[in-house]
Amino acid sequence: MQNLKTLIVGAGVAGLTCAALLINQGIEPLILEREKKEDFNESGYMLGLLPLGGRVLNTLDARKDYFENSIQMESYEIHRADGTLIKNYPLNFINEKYGSYRGITRTGLIDILLRKVGQDKIKFNTTVTALNDQPESTEVTSSSGEIENFDLVVIADGIHSETRKLMLNQDEYDYYDTGWGGWVTWFNKNPISSYKEYWGSKAFLGLYPVKDKIGVFLGGPVDNIKKKGLNVFRSEVKESISSNYKLPRQALHSFDENNEPFFWEFQDCRSHIWYKKNVVLLGDAATGFLPTAGVGASMAMDSAAALVDELSRVDKAHINYGLKLYKSRQKGRAEKAQKDSRNLGKMMFIKSSIISALRNKILPFYSLQRMLADLSEVMEGK
Repeated sequence: MQNLKTLIVGAGVAGLTCAALLINQGIEPLILEREKKEDFNESGYMLGLLPLGGRVLNTLDARKDYFENSIQMESYEIHRADGTLIKNYPLNFINEKYGSYRGITRTGLIDILLRKVGQDKIKFNTTVTALNDQPESTEVTSSSGEIENFDLVVIADGIHSETRKLMLNQDEYDYYDTGWGGWVTWFNKNPISSYKEYWGSKAFLGLYPVKDKIGVFLGGPVDNIKKKGLNVFRSEVKESISSNYKLPRQALHSFDENNEPFFWEFQDCRSHIWYKKNVVLLGDAATGFLPTAGVGASMAMDSAAALVDELSRVDKAHINYGLKLYKSRQKGRAEKAQKDSRNLGKMMFIKSSIISALRNKILPFYSLQRMLADLSEVMEGK
């Protein structure tokens, strides 16, 4: 593999994990990143990293760094819109059986991976403008005008990948839109050890702790909340929460400290084809996730490990075979996890007050393992 000339498009979680693992195998990839160097890793919020992804950091000898920059999650709580608890789901079945389930900032995770890759491997403010097949390689034209041939091209530039459009036809991938979205910001408060979500009709509030602070998401049906605007919508949600529950009410005030909170529309994407010749999709560019089950980053890291593992057993003449094995190994698993994220979203994102009330009565009879049955199989390697 040492002579495998490799290009990775995108320096996000998937791309950097892939790069770090390739470096462990003796390959020095080139990474193209659309962000400018001075702006890189300045955005992003909270991630829940399942052992599915976290254990990849063991391979990179980054476990200590990871644990020092994250916190273990102990439970997942679902509340009614007024703040009363519907059910607390302990996460010990994950922490004890598979490994620590941890909250970390996206910037923190990227920093850990960067320490294993090095910024010198990244060419910033650069995108791919053309991919052309050659007999034994792919000719890549970049936005800087450079043309270079690569033995392997890994497309990992996210759910709205522009590079994927150069590889796939429009009918070879689909977007799934929930119609919901919302604003996200930070609440500078000592973190808790539980994910807390408040499920209403036409409204959703989530608190997601990481080290030293809590990520806050406030959302609802996009058309409705954009029409009302953040301040009006936030006031309505706050009024619905009982004064007995101070934490969610305080969290809503955190938006006062952020003049331009990021607006996040809840969509995912599924690519029906993962590779063509020696060009392959990875992470959200292959199968993107809603944030509902908190599995996107973990699945991206797991897929990067699977890709590099399969490539480690092929030579240049059989890269396509390695990519075929990678797709066979990961595509079904990623789509299983994606299905759980979509199904959980359907339970969370309800507009009708009647259906919302019915859901809240049924929820106590559901285990987390039942709600995330497909994800449990993925954790088992199925």
